[in-house]
Amino acid sequence: MTGERKTALLPGVTKVVELGERVSTAVSGRYLERLGATVTRVLPAHEASELAALGPWIGEGANARSAVAEWLRHGKSLLQVDFTSADERAGLETLLGEADVILVAGTTAEWDARGISLERVREVAPKAVIGQITPWGDSGPYSGLRGGEFMAQAAGGLLNLVGQADREPVRLGGYPTQATAGLLALDGVVIGLFRRQSTGEGYQFQTSEFESVAHLEWKIASATQSGRRREQRGDEGGGPVVVRTRDGHFGCFFIPPNWADLKAIIGDPRLDDEKFSTPKLRAAHEKEFREVIQGATLTRAKKELYHQAQERGIPAGHVATMTDLIESPQYRVRDFFQRITIAGVGEGEIPDAPWQVLMSDSFDTEGNFS
Repeated sequence: MTGERKTALLPGVTKVVELGERVSTAVSGRYLERLGATVTRVLPAHEASELAALGPWIGEGANARSAVAEWLRHGKSLLQVDFTSADERAGLETLLGEADVILVAGTTAEWDARGISLERVREVAPKAVIGQITPWGDSGPYSGLRGGEFMAQAAGGLLNLVGQADREPVRLGGYPTQATAGLLALDGVVIGLFRRQSTGEGYQFQTSEFESVAHLEWKIASATQSGRRREQRGDEGGGPVVVRTRDGHFGCFFIPPNWADLKAIIGDPRLDDEKFSTPKLRAAHEKEFREVIQGATLTRAKKELYHQAQERGIPAGHVATMTDLIESPQYRVRDFFQRITIAGVGEGEIPDAPWQVLMSDSFDTEGNFS
């Protein structure tokens, strides 16, 4: 594609306030900013920031900072509020009253402890779309517990699925449950804005990072509903298999119909042994099976293996490094990255929105569909 990358539908029209800051609410606000909204982060004065403590890190010494925070805060303004000050609380209420969207990070009890009533927020912003994201839900036996990515993955069952059966569970990298909660909140915001456009009324919803795991690992629910046994670590039957290569790692998620093609790619006659002939037998000899596969992949490039598997219709992929992602020809031709300058650190790139807007005569100047 050529020309300027367009992601905005409502440039400068929609006003968003992030009340508090978690990865989940910041993700939702980040994408609303890419849709063209004006986003203001409201943080309690004298309170440590969750995002600022998250790795990985960029910069050195006094300029060291969280790469996650730089990405999720880009394009937003900041307002720090001392909730003990009547003037600052009044200023916050004015800001909330002008907002089209309010993203609330944390439980009602947490905001009560700060001296801010979420009921009051709803009173001063009756026509706003208000989305609240908590770690565990706003009520119930878990609601008062501290949240976080590791806890959500563990409680949601993901740690029971990832890794080898004879080893400890493996935490998925990054912040997938919290990011998913942010995307679910983005859905809620867009639905709310559409409803408000149609009715003129405000809209409120809640979601949690714990509940978002059900969207990430939908196979557990579908297996349970259909009466099948839920799979656990070590139940994969010789696939998927993630092995080392000459330049990284290769993941192959083959199923029984792919077995003959996988053997042809690996090219090791030991795979013809009877003990590898069925998924059940491959699972029983998993360690030896992986050693045979890796014996062949260690001398080959991960992308070479990926393309060979792709040609044969085997679900597989190379494990991409950050350099692989930044240099991806597909991302580059789609102008996926934003180049930014960070004071005290230098220039760098952050992911843009995962969409592009192709405007047509069906939209008016404010992005409304006609």
